[in-house]
Order: sequence, then structure tokens, then C-alpha cells
Amino acid sequence: MAARYDDLDWCEQHRLRLDYSYVMEEMIGTPVGVSRRELADAATRLAAIDARVRAEHQVGVLGFMDLPTAMTAAVPHLVETADRLAAAGDAHVVLGIGGSYLGARALFEALAHPYHNELPREERQGRPRLYFAGNGMDTDALRGLLDRLPTRPGAEPGGRFTINVISKSGETLETALAFRLLRQRAEQVWGAEAREAIVATTDAARGRLRDLATAAGYESFEIPDNVGGRYSVLTAVGLLPAVVVGIDIAELLAGARYMAGLCAASDPYLNPAYLLAILHTLMYRQKGRTISVFAAWSPRLEAVGLWYDQLLAESLGKDGIGPTPLTVVNSRELHSRGQQHQEGAHDKLITNVVVAEPDREHVVLPEVPGDADGLNYLAGRTLHAGQQAAIEATAFAYRRAGRPTLDITLPTVRPFTVGQLIYLLELTTVVDGWLLGVNPLDQPGVEAYKNFMFGLLERPDAPQFARYRAALTAAGLRPDEFRW
Repeated sequence: MAARYDDLDWCEQHRLRLDYSYVMEEMIGTPVGVSRRELADAATRLAAIDARVRAEHQVGVLGFMDLPTAMTAAVPHLVETADRLAAAGDAHVVLGIGGSYLGARALFEALAHPYHNELPREERQGRPRLYFAGNGMDTDALRGLLDRLPTRPGAEPGGRFTINVISKSGETLETALAFRLLRQRAEQVWGAEAREAIVATTDAARGRLRDLATAAGYESFEIPDNVGGRYSVLTAVGLLPAVVVGIDIAELLAGARYMAGLCAASDPYLNPAYLLAILHTLMYRQKGRTISVFAAWSPRLEAVGLWYDQLLAESLGKDGIGPTPLTVVNSRELHSRGQQHQEGAHDKLITNVVVAEPDREHVVLPEVPGDADGLNYLAGRTLHAGQQAAIEATAFAYRRAGRPTLDITLPTVRPFTVGQLIYLLELTTVVDGWLLGVNPLDQPGVEAYKNFMFGLLERPDAPQFARYRAALTAAGLRPDEFRW
């Protein structure tokens, strides 16, 4: 398989495609569309951004750009650990929140069987069912997971489960609480061998989780210092859960490397990340498109959209600016949000993420005697053909209404194409941020709720939490007069 990645014809055949026809003025009209002059002017201003990308990458600030190559050497170790975990238990629980879970979930839903957890173990090729927790504090959700996990020691994999806890600091409350509870269950099931059932993905040298993992003897994986959580899907954060369920992470990284090569060009007309960033910024600043819609035309890609939601929101939502991300699945949402997108406020840029060919055998529509449902006119056609017609019809309807759309087309959904998409969206987001004048690598606003929450919970280890509690108490909680 590795030789296939060196075949330029194969790579070109599996390359993502970008179509921006329906954001251009000559296709959707004035003033909603981008003119050739606007695009050309913006492209000439990108030289400074290109220089910044290269400089920041060289000094190690943009660590995610190195992952497609750097993580290749780690694949054998990741596969070895994943195989051990898969053999040890029939359920694997990933504990994490935000960037510590959304990327892993995106890979799982895009690249595993759509009904992976419902298949018998033999049809999963011996890989475990995969669950995600530690991304909230809802009692019913966690209790529901505990109901699905073993409670007593079992000799066979079906009577055991394993855990991967992911947190750079180990102090994220949602994940830490879930880990305390799941660790207790693992010790109940595994006894003295519980450390064999748990791996930790965390900081290389410091933090509560690093200390806990070292003391307990858990196998651990590192999150690089120069890779932020939402950019970490191509580290062990995303790769280990993926290979646990049997996803080919070598191919995934090969796809990301291929896209990195395509994004090495300085010319924005040849660099898809630069081109997308220019179009995003023109739409946001000059055309009032303040909502960015990720329209997945396959349910398998919905979680990729949710991962991109966080990437966009945390990277660009600062200083009172930044587009609001929204993920939808079509044609499902055409029967809910479609009305608003077609005739509502002119504030959306819709990016259609479409699949040219399904992975599985085509579904051919049969002819039925009597034609009671009136669908015999479709007999002999495939379900995929109907999907393609819906894509074109929707884009044309939006074009007629002056609603701009971009298309990103995956030849098929496989690790090579998903790896390309991840790298493309990460680099595009960094360039988006710099074009908008914000730092796309920090997230200062995320700390606000944490500080007040720890204050309410009376966390004792730092004086600032008492100050936050005092500030909250002084301001007063919700008054009774505004309650119904």
C-alpha cells in the first residue's frame, strides 16, 4: 500500500477538488459575488502572509504542519498499542473534550463502518466498540455508558474494556471527573492488572495527568508542545483511537503529506489553502457573510464538520469578529434549515463537502409492478445519482437566489482523502486568522467559564478561584423576579 502513495497518478486521482464558481460575481451576480478584480487584488496581498507562514513554520510555531511527516515514524508503536488494546477488551473508551476528542470522533465516523459499534466482533475484525466520554458532565450520559461496560472481571475480551484518557494538563474538569469514575470501574474489572487497560495521551513532561500516568505505570503518548488541541488530530490524540478501530493511519498521514505538498506553493491560485482563505475573508469582510456553513453531503462527514466548528470558532472568534461556524448534513437539512438558507438573511457562505463516489456497492433502484409509489421513472438509476442531482440542484437554486457556495469534493471517503481535508482546513484556518488580524493559535476566552466554575466549586489550590467566586457572588445570581 505504501508504494501507492508514491504513485503520482494514483495521488492525483484521489486529490480533493475545489470549485469556487458559485462565489464569483459573474455566476451569482453583483454585489453578492466576488469579482475577478477583488480576487486578484486579494491574491497580491497574500505575499506577506506566505512569508509569515514560512517563517512561523521554520521556528516551530506551526507544529501541526510537521505532523504528516513526523508522525509517520510513530505509526508502528501506535499500531502495536492499538492491537494490544483491541485484544484486551471489546469496548474502548476515549476520554477527552474539545480538541482532545473531536478529531478522534471525526476520524471514527468518517472512516469506520457507519454501524461499527453494532457489528458482531468478528465483523469488526476483532476491533473493539468505540465510545467517547469526558466531554460533558451530564449524569444520564455517563450513567448510560457505565451501563454498557462490564462490572465484574471477565476472562474474554467481551467481558473487559480499555480506556484512553486525553488531556494536555489533566485539569480539564469534564475529562478528569470521567476518568476518576471510569478508572474506578476499570480497577473493579481488571483488578491488579488495571494499568494494562489504560493509556494516557498528555503533555510530555508536566501536568496532573502526566504525574498520575507515571505513578500508575500507564503507557502514555505525548501531545507536542507546539501543537494546540484543535490542531492535534494528526498526533496520537486522533491517531491512536483511529487505529484501535482499524483505520489505516499510515494512509491518513500520506494524504495529509500530499496536501501539504499542494499547499507549499506561494501562488494562491495554486495553493488551495491560500485560495480558500482569500475567498473566506472576502466573503466575510466585503460581502457580509458572517456565518460559515459546513454542508456535509454524507453523514459520515458530519463529525468532521463538528471538528471544523471548533477549529474555526476557537481560532477566529476573537476581538469581536470571526465567522460563526455551523455544520449541517444534506439532504437531511434541506428539509429543515434549507428554507432559511434559500430565502433568509444574506449572511452565509455555504461550503458543500461532497463525495464523488461511494465506498460501498451502489444501491440500484428497482422497478416495481404497478408503480404505486410513482417512482418507476427512477428504476435502474442509483441512489448516488439521486444524491448528485440534489447537490447540483441545490447549488443552482442558491446561485439563482444570490447565495454563495463553495464545493470541496472528495473522490471517495478514505483515509487518504480525509487526511487531505484535515490538513487543508487547518492551514486555511491559520491563514484566515492572519488575514482577519487575529491570532489563530490561542483561545483566551475559553478560560472564562472555567475560572468561574472552579470558583463556584470552591477549588482550593489557587487563590484566583476564590476571587472569581467572590466576583460572581457580588454580582448576584439570577433574581427570582425574572423566573417563571
